[in-house]
Amino acid sequence: MPTGARPVPATHWATFAHDAASVPRARHVVRMVLDGAGLDEMTTAEIEIVLSEIVGNAIRHARPLVGGDIHVQCEVVSEDRPHVEIAVTDGGSPGSVVSPRAAADSDTSGRGLFIVDGLAHEWGVVEDLDNLSRTVWASFGGPTRHHPH
Repeated sequence: MPTGARPVPATHWATFAHDAASVPRARHVVRMVLDGAGLDEMTTAEIEIVLSEIVGNAIRHARPLVGGDIHVQCEVVSEDRPHVEIAVTDGGSPGSVVSPRAAADSDTSGRGLFIVDGLAHEWGVVEDLDNLSRTVWASFGGPTRHHPH
């Protein structure tokens, strides 16, 4: 690659139904994208865990997009070390804020965003009120290239 040239990212989009069966389907599609990215098995597994949490939250806590589905994006940039960003877009949940919450020891849920926070290099939320959508994204292998902090 010429000096100063930036690698072109490989970006993949997929649309899934707004139901629980979409979690393993989304994980499978992203795994296929990551298989050729030169990531070690642990990093790939961590990305799959984070994706599962974000897709699961979109299905449990948010509305579908106008078409009744959710969108998943996976972008891989191979540089000295691969950089991966995943994003899940849903129809949002008016009045709610996406943030980790403290779960009691006896709670059977409520730890997902702590897992996301612990595994991703960084993550965040972008609300698009004009299009009635919310995107939760996470980056691995370095800071985000696309989202505001």
